[in-house]
Amino acid sequence: MGVEKPSKGAEKILLAQIKQEFSAPAEAIEQYIDLVEQFASQKNLDISSEISQIKEAEDKLLSQYEEAFRENTSADKKTKTSQEYSELRHNLRTPLNAIIGYSEILIEDFEDDLSEECIKDLNTILSLSRETETAIERFVDFIKGDLNESATDDSEQGQIQNAESLFRSLGDIDYSLDIDEHLMGSDVLIVDDNKTNCEVLERRLSQNGLSCRVALDGTTAIQEVESKTPDLILLDVMLPDINGLELLKRFRENHERDELPIIMVSAFNDVDSTAKCIKLGASDYLPKPLNGTILMAKSIASLEAKYFRAREQELLKELNLKATTCPLTGIYNRQVVFDKIEECFDDQKKSNKKEFALLSMDIDFFKSINDTYGHPGGDEVLKAVANTLRDACGENIVGRVGGEEFIAIIESKKDKTLEEYCESIRKSVIDLSIPFQDNKINITISGGVIKSSEVKDQEEFVNIADERLYKAKEGGRNQFIYS
Repeated sequence: MGVEKPSKGAEKILLAQIKQEFSAPAEAIEQYIDLVEQFASQKNLDISSEISQIKEAEDKLLSQYEEAFRENTSADKKTKTSQEYSELRHNLRTPLNAIIGYSEILIEDFEDDLSEECIKDLNTILSLSRETETAIERFVDFIKGDLNESATDDSEQGQIQNAESLFRSLGDIDYSLDIDEHLMGSDVLIVDDNKTNCEVLERRLSQNGLSCRVALDGTTAIQEVESKTPDLILLDVMLPDINGLELLKRFRENHERDELPIIMVSAFNDVDSTAKCIKLGASDYLPKPLNGTILMAKSIASLEAKYFRAREQELLKELNLKATTCPLTGIYNRQVVFDKIEECFDDQKKSNKKEFALLSMDIDFFKSINDTYGHPGGDEVLKAVANTLRDACGENIVGRVGGEEFIAIIESKKDKTLEEYCESIRKSVIDLSIPFQDNKINITISGGVIKSSEVKDQEEFVNIADERLYKAKEGGRNQFIYS
């Protein structure tokens, strides 16, 4: 009893499977022979003639199969005679036989020169060749009709049933693609010298809620990107002035893949072209003629990836901000300040870095400010002082380390003496007039100052600065103490 003839839809799926059964081992042969060639080149082993013969046969095998598949599976395919099918089988086997023959020659004649790994690779090529031969037989039997009419193996029937099931499942799938609201209006730049292609792409993308710009050549594309960085570029490889690969390299000089996804579009639907584009920084690759569903799916996927990477960076920035800053004042928190002190000491030990100084500061009579104006008034004072210290300290680190306590690590004094630098900070605080409700609050600040050259470790460094701060308080406040 023969295998039940598949429906048209299932037949297409079976053909795809049959082609894959050939392509997988046939293309793998190419990878393994490259590995053998690399070894021979490294060891200066002269097997170039045999390698060339195998590669030539491999190219011929792939091209002949592709042509045969196209001719015998198209809608207008012609019926062949038994003799013609035999010739087809023979023609496909001929380059395969060459691959097998020259691989066996390499094993036999160069066994002592090749590594065990190379011998293993050559044996793998022979094994893959046998798989390829079986796939050729299956292909010819299928297009001839023998696979359906004469086969009795339950596995054949099972394959057809699986194909029928898959075909029915595909029919149940909704092909519509919904774009999330956050991607609506995304700016897509279409770069293609064919106006018709641009119109088709623009219509497809616009119908799905994307906003499109068009550039018919590379020069215009550069201008468009410079005027406004798009959210996505669909970039044709072949352009009249600057080819797409050169454009891709140029765009990647200024825009990372995460920042600007670029999908290359080309009629060169081969592995090498795709690999080159990805290596140069393409986010994806679309072969022509374009399939509308795949176009939208890849465009949406690229835009989604860009969006979520940007959101991830925002969240990381927010988390870092929370972890490193005082939530009230917005300047650095205690952890950052003390980590910086430790870093400065480590740097000084490793590289004899010039000395730095620490200012331990405290707002004078802060408790009375809270008692008079309440905590809201006290908060306004803390924020005003924090902003003033940040501005006065410039590139140096300053942070809030306690209630009304601040620490600054002074590495750069801008050609001032330490005393002049601290005096400018003190005066900037005196000059503050902090508005709160109907009042103006005026304050002063006291501080203890120490140089890194005075101590050996971080703990002593901070403790001595605090002791000098207390001296400043006890000595009348509104001053910095240096010893």
